[in-house]
Amino acid sequence: MVDLNRLREIVRGGAKPSVPRELTYEPDTGYEAGVDPRAVGEVLGGVPIDTPAGPCLAIDRRYEAGRWHGRVRVGDCVVRDGESLCLLDRHLPPPESAAEPSRVVFLDLETTGLSGGAGTVAFLVGCGWFDDDAFEVRQFLLTSFAAERALLAAVAALVEPVSLIVTYNGKTFDLPVMETRWLFHRMETPFDGKRHFDMLHPARRLWREPRPDGAWSDREDGGCRLGALERRLFGFERVGDVPAFEIPSRYFRFLRTGDPRPLEAVLEHNRFDLVSLAAVVARGTALVEGGAGACADVRESLALGKVLERAGRLGAAGECYRRAAVSHSPDVRADAWFRMAVLLRREGLFDQAADAWGRIAALRGAGPALEAQRRRALEALAIHHEHRAGDLDAARLFALEALETDDRPRWQATVRYRLDRLDRKLARVHAKGGPGAAPLLDDPEPGGDQA
Repeated sequence: MVDLNRLREIVRGGAKPSVPRELTYEPDTGYEAGVDPRAVGEVLGGVPIDTPAGPCLAIDRRYEAGRWHGRVRVGDCVVRDGESLCLLDRHLPPPESAAEPSRVVFLDLETTGLSGGAGTVAFLVGCGWFDDDAFEVRQFLLTSFAAERALLAAVAALVEPVSLIVTYNGKTFDLPVMETRWLFHRMETPFDGKRHFDMLHPARRLWREPRPDGAWSDREDGGCRLGALERRLFGFERVGDVPAFEIPSRYFRFLRTGDPRPLEAVLEHNRFDLVSLAAVVARGTALVEGGAGACADVRESLALGKVLERAGRLGAAGECYRRAAVSHSPDVRADAWFRMAVLLRREGLFDQAADAWGRIAALRGAGPALEAQRRRALEALAIHHEHRAGDLDAARLFALEALETDDRPRWQATVRYRLDRLDRKLARVHAKGGPGAAPLLDDPEPGGDQA
């Protein structure tokens, strides 16, 4: 992998270069001479634009506000910089000035490979932004490797006045790939100091579905690939879309033959990704702004509650959990009651928290996720009745039930330690003639410890 910090020091003059001053590769002048950007633009509907490093082919498209993208209109997908994005990503710093309008640009790349290493080149850089509720897309196409500096200069000029970059998995892939190319060409990266919002991680928190065994799903329909989300959230189906694995081979075919027609489907794929990215981000901001009432179902309400709780919006999170608590799914219901119990305990409402724990303990199901929640609920009930309610009999009953939920040695040892302590406390109460001790010592519950 490329050491980006080392490259930054070299570009800024802070370290002595340990690599040749020339480019990493020698551009193939055959490509430069054989592929005319103007001829390519005539086929793909673009025009060359001038940059300090030479011409770069740019292809513009405009999606009007009334155009449908599945079940949603483009004009309903406008994303504005501000608090809603910060709620989705608590690490995103707020805008420097709320008074000045900010410009949000969506970024998506098509590359020669997915490794993200030094040899990966972004041959298509798609940028999108909203203009009067319409969505403008500008795509920069690399017509030859010799023209990469011109492409990088064109992207830098577009990004320079932008206040926020929005990507999907951009923290891991898109931005590092672009930054590597700027650094290899000894050009200043325009991303320095720019705020960056990556929707992938909020999307996973909101819409990723667990498998029956409690692990996260990697299936296309249950995962969070952008193509899966656009179908689930908006009912958008791509017709004739080029598979992602085929995109690099289409570009190399273009370089070999000079025929840009195989790239038409790649450009459309990239445009769909940009529009869907804007739609997904808009859906996420609508959820955090609308709360439980904006959720399409109880599972989404549960997920939104967790996002709002992470952001410190505990009241709104509680409303989401209460809505999810009426789910027909025992797993969702248990998770919602568990989250509510934690919030109630944090507020000092211990009796209400115990009621929520009790609702979880009463649930029955075969799934490991539900069983894990029941174990935690029974443990919490044992703790509550021992230390807060002072009902040692009830605490022992809950501990005994918790003992039967898991046969792992560590769990068994923890619960048996609790049972031993409870039995010692009950023995002291019995020795003093207190009520409720003799039956437990003389006739313990089945499966419990012999005191």
